[in-house]
Amino acid sequence: MPSPAEAALLRHFGHSAFRNGQQPVIEAVLEGRDTIALMPTGQGKSLCYQLPAVMLDGVTLVVSPLIALMKDQVDGLIEKGIAATYINSSLEPDEATRRLEALSRGEYKLVYVAPERFRNQTFLKALQGVTIARFAVDEAHCVSQWGHDFRPDYLRLKQAIERLGRPPVLAATATATPDVRADITVQLGLKDPAVFATGFDRPNLRYVVRPASGEQAKLSKTLEIVHKVQGSGIVYAATRKNVETITEHLQAAGISSIAYHAGLGDMEREVAQDAWMDGKARVVVATNAFGMGVDKPNVRFVVHYDQPGTIEAYYQEAGRAGRDQKAAYCVLIFSPADRYLQEFFIEGSCPSVSTLADVYGVLVQQGPDEFVMTHEAIGRLLPGKVNDMAIGTCLNLLERNGVIERAPRGANHAYVRHANALVPLDSRAKMQRTVYQCLKAVLDDRLDEGSSLDLTAFVSYVGESRDSVLSALHSLHERGLIHYTPPQKGRAIRILKRASHFSELGLDVSHLIGKQARELNKLDQMVNYGYAEGCRRAYILEYFGETAPGRCGACDRCLEGPALPPPTEAPKKVVVRTKAEPAPAVPKPAAADTELHLALRELRTRLARDRGLPAYCIVHDKVLLELATVRPRTPEALKAVKGIGEEKARQYGEAILEVVAAFSQDLIPTGYAR
Repeated sequence: MPSPAEAALLRHFGHSAFRNGQQPVIEAVLEGRDTIALMPTGQGKSLCYQLPAVMLDGVTLVVSPLIALMKDQVDGLIEKGIAATYINSSLEPDEATRRLEALSRGEYKLVYVAPERFRNQTFLKALQGVTIARFAVDEAHCVSQWGHDFRPDYLRLKQAIERLGRPPVLAATATATPDVRADITVQLGLKDPAVFATGFDRPNLRYVVRPASGEQAKLSKTLEIVHKVQGSGIVYAATRKNVETITEHLQAAGISSIAYHAGLGDMEREVAQDAWMDGKARVVVATNAFGMGVDKPNVRFVVHYDQPGTIEAYYQEAGRAGRDQKAAYCVLIFSPADRYLQEFFIEGSCPSVSTLADVYGVLVQQGPDEFVMTHEAIGRLLPGKVNDMAIGTCLNLLERNGVIERAPRGANHAYVRHANALVPLDSRAKMQRTVYQCLKAVLDDRLDEGSSLDLTAFVSYVGESRDSVLSALHSLHERGLIHYTPPQKGRAIRILKRASHFSELGLDVSHLIGKQARELNKLDQMVNYGYAEGCRRAYILEYFGETAPGRCGACDRCLEGPALPPPTEAPKKVVVRTKAEPAPAVPKPAAADTELHLALRELRTRLARDRGLPAYCIVHDKVLLELATVRPRTPEALKAVKGIGEEKARQYGEAILEVVAAFSQDLIPTGYAR
């Protein structure tokens, strides 16, 4: 007799059984307990609040950080006949009002919102009188100041939960260290939460690090990996420029690939994602803007061209491989110099309190009226050098705290000037060449001096879609031909709160204190992964507070031996690791075994070619030498050879024993039927 939850699972979602770890979480939620669910990417954590929502009276509020993810989940629920919606900034005012009125009438079972929505009084008013069954926080690591993707607006959720009558809370995430888990409990005010950790181990993932110094070496290594590992894959890069460069490199080599980054228009990103999901493009090359909510089961590899900033980000992105539970490869192309780019990002996302105060000081000096300033212009008036990202972060913080008000994005002119007119344009980049020629025609000499640009008029002049023109302007900027400041970096600003001293504003800036140091510490641990002397999988599991079961036998460390030695001069802020001890020498086989060893190598080459895998993924060189020395004659003896085990014996055992038998004058190896 199925339980009520199992019956509802079949009725509403068409599944006859839960995935590992789902049922106990769902039962705790149904019992009304505060719950923390830690589940690997692709394990189905969204069902843990969706199923209780359809079984309970009232509405379940789901706080989600991404608009695109909200839409995808709501579309899927509506297809199943479940009353769900989202309310966010992508809606037209009339449509948002209609959904709020329907929410007030209790017409939805699930409503997805961004954390910023709880600052909206109209939204809060619409919730009055509505029965809130459960309050779900997706990507709950964003709540924690110790998390890798902390968002200050998540700190408002505890107050919102209390204001809604303290409904039971589910906090769900795929990436949370023990410190983050404890902080989630505090920040959301959870009461004796039931904590379920399905585990972070993904045994089918093969973690590999490949050193490469310089962009050309990294491109070559990326192409080599894409050629060797068959099937669909993702290549992650840290910048839009790198995404475009890698895509062009792969396309030139005949690899069906497509680019995805935030500089592309909405339609272009949708087309790119659909092409990859449908198999029209084998590889998607993307920044971290890609992937959240994308569930493609047969991804055979994820390559990180640039080093991510945290283990959490790496685990989440690499975890998009192998969701069909089949073997998949997670490859980090490791260059110590990549650290400096991540430090730039950290500096931009973690401004100090003094920088925030300095930015405010520059703004209040502009007078009482509304004014327009680019990030570049603000930066010139600040003491010391502050990057554009940090200035943008400061403006966002001031706006979120009601200190300033800015005009909507796209409401102002962009700013353009020549950066280096000698930078060559790729002959295949037709749109970039067209836009550049139009810039010269419209601005003439003003392009050298720098000039504002009415984007609406310019798009009309070019005669192409707005998304295509904006994408080309971004690409010209990243290639270094022009300096392009988009409208969102030069929006009209109005001061709402004035004070003679920043401290008089009374802002809660506690989350900024020490944030940069915490992020740099996380970066250290990501860099150390590249130098890790032991099992890669064990390193990741131990980072998340789990005990590794031992060597995985599948990562490059377990298969290939010694760790990558650190550089002679360690990168900034990285503790130099001692050079790994060389692996013990494997005795060479006797002369009589050499022929068997060569035959086994030929077998491995054939198996690797048939499966489209690197040879070492079949068996490592040391395993071949061991086989040639031990000469296993039975399946049991074969499994006893270190580096074989049950799975490799199942896949390749018969072929290996046939070769061994041929050198032992046996026609059929014992234990296998032909």
